Amino acid sequence: MEGPPEGTSPIWESNEDLKVDEPPTTDLTNTIELSGTPSSVSGFIAPEVVGRAKSGMPQAFGILAIILAVFGVIISLLAFLAIPTQLDMANSVGENSTLFVIWTYLEPIIGIIVFAIFGYAGVELYNYKKRAIFIGLGAVSINVVSGLIASYVTSVIATSTTDSEELGQIFGGLEVVFVLFCNACCGMILVLPLLISPQDLE
Repeated sequence: MEGPPEGTSPIWESNEDLKVDEPPTTDLTNTIELSGTPSSVSGFIAPEVVGRAKSGMPQAFGILAIILAVFGVIISLLAFLAIPTQLDMANSVGENSTLFVIWTYLEPIIGIIVFAIFGYAGVELYNYKKRAIFIGLGAVSINVVSGLIASYVTSVIATSTTDSEELGQIFGGLEVVFVLFCNACCGMILVLPLLISPQDLE
């Protein structure tokens, strides 16, 4: 019986026996898709992150502020156009003081300016701008000062026309309450979005 040639071993007699099964491979570049923007530093694609949607409250209060500003400008314009009528009525009751005449012209002009600024603040609040709050509160502050001056003028006129200081103080006090209440409501329209959703304001 003939054996294997000298210098060989039956274990390694064929190169076919040396082949080892390789594990299956997958081309990752063809099966994996990444979305995002490539990094300018590393070149890798950063995954896109979807942020939280902004609240619609600042826009709602911004629209409300714009509506109030439009009405305020219209009322101030009508008051300015009615100045001659007011002066005639004041002369008919004997009230033609310099204070009354000056304030009759000045009050509607201040009102137009204040409500125009307040409307601009409403537009800024609609666009999620935090500076809208400070602009609007500035307009409200000016309107408060104007309202207090108007209350004093009303008190003086009521006192001179009724010859009663108590009635003058009552009319002036009621106007002060009205001015403070209205301006407090306007201020809350601007402040509430900051208190409820401050993270949405830029």
